[in-house]
Amino acid sequence: MRVFIGILVAGLLLSAWQPALAIPFFDHLPDYKVRVAGDRDLQHWLRDELKKLRKNNAALKSYDDPRDVARYERGTLEKLLRSRGYYDGRVREFVSADGITYRVTAGDQYHIKEIRLDMPAHLRRGFSGLPLKVGDPLEASKVLAGVKAIEKYLGENACLLKIDVSYRATVIHSETAARLEYRVAPSPQVRVGEVRMEGLTSVEPDFLQGKLHIERGECFNRDKIDAARLRLLRTNLIASANSRISEPYNGLVDVTFVLRERRHHTVKLGVGYTSSEGAGVSAGWEHRNVLHRGEKIEVETKVNPVLQKLKGDLLVPRFLQDKQNLTASAEISSEDRDSYTADALKFGATVSRRLTKHRTASIGTELKFSQVDEQLGQSESYRLLSFPLGLKWDTTDNLLDARSGATAALEIRPYVDLGNSDTRFFKNTLVLTGYKTAPDWRYKPTLALRLKAGVITGLDNYEVPADERFYAGGGGSVRGYGYQALGPRLLLPPKEPGGKPTLSDPVGGRALSEISLEGRLRFSDTWGGVLFLDGGNAYADPNPNFSDLYWGAGFGVRYFTSFAPLRLDIAFPLDRREGLDNNLQIYVSLGQAF
Repeated sequence: MRVFIGILVAGLLLSAWQPALAIPFFDHLPDYKVRVAGDRDLQHWLRDELKKLRKNNAALKSYDDPRDVARYERGTLEKLLRSRGYYDGRVREFVSADGITYRVTAGDQYHIKEIRLDMPAHLRRGFSGLPLKVGDPLEASKVLAGVKAIEKYLGENACLLKIDVSYRATVIHSETAARLEYRVAPSPQVRVGEVRMEGLTSVEPDFLQGKLHIERGECFNRDKIDAARLRLLRTNLIASANSRISEPYNGLVDVTFVLRERRHHTVKLGVGYTSSEGAGVSAGWEHRNVLHRGEKIEVETKVNPVLQKLKGDLLVPRFLQDKQNLTASAEISSEDRDSYTADALKFGATVSRRLTKHRTASIGTELKFSQVDEQLGQSESYRLLSFPLGLKWDTTDNLLDARSGATAALEIRPYVDLGNSDTRFFKNTLVLTGYKTAPDWRYKPTLALRLKAGVITGLDNYEVPADERFYAGGGGSVRGYGYQALGPRLLLPPKEPGGKPTLSDPVGGRALSEISLEGRLRFSDTWGGVLFLDGGNAYADPNPNFSDLYWGAGFGVRYFTSFAPLRLDIAFPLDRREGLDNNLQIYVSLGQAF
């Protein structure tokens, strides 16, 4: 295991090595060096900017001759020098078998001699000033920051129909200085008149009206209009949202949102494969506007050799409150696991409320009818009523392919059997994930971490229904081991006199511990790779133990689509048990492992 961790860390560090190794097909540009005499900070900045250009410039990658590349990049370096105030800077390029060397003579840096702001006096009152001053270097980023500061101030404190801020820098070569002038173009101040929507065919207008957050009589603000358009698109009901502003009249302008509804029906088909479960297929149908107010109904079925299920969900957005949703569900399933077989019918409803930008709370109820037959011959019928309580904190940037941020999800679920009041227990789970990407390193590596712990209290292990106990192993748990292959087992007596005792299949436990570590690399916009290390186990006693784990490791390939990455993982058990575990496991699925 220590060897694999070393390989994982080495792979991530290799991606950061500045004299980057060229990999055929992914990179054919010659290596380069940038030399700036006497200014290491400028040298590092120019080198980093050139590195970014090479990643994102398709025209540059079309050059085959290194001399063409050198001429192109020389011009880029001279533009970069001017953007930092070096208007007399010069760049010479030298092409050799080892690559390209750029020798930069920066010259003197130009500074701001004078700043003027052409803005009506009544608008200037309250303006706190520009983020640059006389004597500062004439740097493009700071000049543009001044434009943004003026636009932000006007957007928050004026009702201008159009905010148009421009600047002009006059360079004085004899003084290595410049005059800088900002100008605000004249525009009338107006307020919002009528707010209308056009183009709706099936969505009720008053449902979308609540997404606009724009009222008649308020100060006109184009940023608020753009934010309203974005909220409309996020409903998943609208394909395009444009705005039309009328000519001013009596100090008012009408705002019309021109909308085009998207198709509200989707049919989904999917395939997957794991070594332990075999090949599987899934199909689904979705209607995102079934009651004309954004209600979504989704029907999904999944079939593989060990699991067959049919599930339906109804999502009601803005249930009683704007930040609250209701989800009702029904599911029928049949499982044929090594540990048990189970047939179940479930009905449930959950209300979730968004507390803050990153926090969501939920409360619900579920009724589950099940027939569970365990491997040792026990057969039980259950009518389990549960009340799941959830709290989630999520700062990730992408649900199916997170590259930054973290999540923490806690669920507490009390159960009671309506057919046997003595069957009462609590099932609690906590899942933590974190993601950190180095965007400036080669192949933009992402380090991903997942921790999961679970505890069941209130009953002894074998009194808890087998399909509610914890198991470890499989594609969403510990890769390298079969699905639900880890956890407590029973020692069975010999089948024949004088024979050897054998181990049962996993019987499940009342505690669970899992940890996963991934190093994700992006070779191009569509292809990536992964190195991973997983550990986990299930325990009969309700005491998770992160020191008594089974470990698996492996590698994978990712193909990035517009929706989510396609995943192929090959994993190997590092603590392989003779007669219980295969030499490797293969997983094919959609989305990252976590």
